[in-house]
Amino acid sequence: MGKSSETVETLLGRITPVLATEEEQDFLSYTCERSDSVLAAIEKCLDNGVGACVVVDEGKPVGNVSLDDIRRAILDGSAIREPRLEPLVSRMADPLANGQLRNDVNVDNRILSPIVTENGYLSGIKLDRGEQYVQIAHPDLTRHEFRAVLDAFISSWVSSKGTYIGKFEEEFSAFVGLPHGVAVSNGTTALHLALVALGVGPGDEVIVPDLTFAATINAVLYCGATPVIVDIDPQSWTMTAAGFAAACTPNTKAVIPVHLHGRPAEIGPIAELAHSRGIFVIEDCAEAHGATYEGTKVGSFSDIACFSFFANKIVTTGEGGMCLTASDSHARMLRELRDHGMMPGKSYWHERVGYNYRMTNLQAAIGQSQIWRIDRILDRNRSIAERYRRALDGIPGIAFPPTLPDACGSVVWLTCLQVPAHLRSHLIAAAHMAEIEMRPFFHSLSAMPLYEKYAGDCPHSRALSETGINLPTSRSVDEQVIERVATLIRKVMEAV
Repeated sequence: MGKSSETVETLLGRITPVLATEEEQDFLSYTCERSDSVLAAIEKCLDNGVGACVVVDEGKPVGNVSLDDIRRAILDGSAIREPRLEPLVSRMADPLANGQLRNDVNVDNRILSPIVTENGYLSGIKLDRGEQYVQIAHPDLTRHEFRAVLDAFISSWVSSKGTYIGKFEEEFSAFVGLPHGVAVSNGTTALHLALVALGVGPGDEVIVPDLTFAATINAVLYCGATPVIVDIDPQSWTMTAAGFAAACTPNTKAVIPVHLHGRPAEIGPIAELAHSRGIFVIEDCAEAHGATYEGTKVGSFSDIACFSFFANKIVTTGEGGMCLTASDSHARMLRELRDHGMMPGKSYWHERVGYNYRMTNLQAAIGQSQIWRIDRILDRNRSIAERYRRALDGIPGIAFPPTLPDACGSVVWLTCLQVPAHLRSHLIAAAHMAEIEMRPFFHSLSAMPLYEKYAGDCPHSRALSETGINLPTSRSVDEQVIERVATLIRKVMEAV
């Protein structure tokens, strides 16, 4: 039987570790004891962001274990019958039992390599992402989400009832600084629900920016209203108050400023102008959790603010969204509409047409577990973007996002870059060959036949949509990954 974790930590503490990167300084984060429980190993693999650990027995490495190994053992029942890690490690020695189980987050155990002393004791961990597939983003999930989901699952409250929904609504709305949060099934339904709650319908016009995800305009069309597309500002990449004012007509019922890529729109002046004209404001904050305008978090300037918690967002529930509002009456309407239009306190009594736009307790458990570390995630993303900027500095043909006015406190959702339009598809293809995921910006709405009739001339959004690109931004992006990305971009740009 192996020694306890405390004993091994004491033993390892006497050894000067040989560390390959900054991330490896706390190399115990990448180790499990052979005598540990499977649950403890899961938490270690989640917390270290690699999805794998070196397994140690009395201070000596005896193998690696990954979340995929554990998934196989759970599915075949072996991890249930014997919930310790030791039998699983023994089973891993059998090559027939160690078949590959591929999916989007499959971890190659070769990323982690033990560094040992002459006597075979672990002295460090080499973390090598040189050949690892690098995703554009992936959820930042830790032991906290794991425990909360297990709690929700075991409680049997897996649908839209359960304590985590209320906790998530309360804590996320408090993070933004608003009294009411209404959790929904995704960001698109949040936008639709907001429009319906504000009475938007046929004959009404809703102003939207040309550069945004299609959910923004689709939600308007769901209501039978007419979208009016306006161009973006080339500096902020978002709607301006002047652009909004020029598009207003007597039929304008609402405006949806989008804080694209974590960059706040000119929301203060937009909201002031809109409210002076009796126009509703709905903020699309899907990519801007924590961004500010004049020191106040975005989402606070509108009648209703809409957030997305898709898997690649700053806070994630897999799929999910939330409407936030300062209005008691709007909050009541949103809650009724998301639950089939049922009247509170009067089960199965409907006085309006509603929708099944509810979030599940399982999803809310994931989201609520992340709120306390949103600022930590934002700091990490900002650091990644700054390191990309240093690594890419001086490469001809690339441009970083323009500096925003002092009033705008941006956040980094995904690292953004602009490259010549004729090279972008070539760069993305080269990155794919190198096992690096890059993503082009959204197409401008006006460029798509489905939406072009709602737009005038939008040259700024067209230009940005054709040149913008996102780089991998998540906790798996370390200096080695940044250098891989920078080297690739440099080769492509210098080859032309």
